[in-house]
Amino acid sequence: MEDVEFYRKLHRFGRVRAVPQRLITSARRYEQFGPTRVTFIYGLIATLYAVGVPLRLLAAIYAAIFQSTFPPRTSR
Repeated sequence: MEDVEFYRKLHRFGRVRAVPQRLITSARRYEQFGPTRVTFIYGLIATLYAVGVPLRLLAAIYAAIFQSTFPPRTSR
């Protein structure tokens, strides 16, 4: 959620423009935990952020979920 905070603060200084290049990210979490679980967790964290949960607590929740709650998904 720090990217949302960064964007909001940056937007206060003026117009923000998009860059036409693609951003390449890792699919590691989706491959390890499955797309449904990861999408749900990210949605949950975004919802908690929207209702005002502090970033420090969100970071702790994120770390706890991805480091211990779900065992890695096995290949099918």
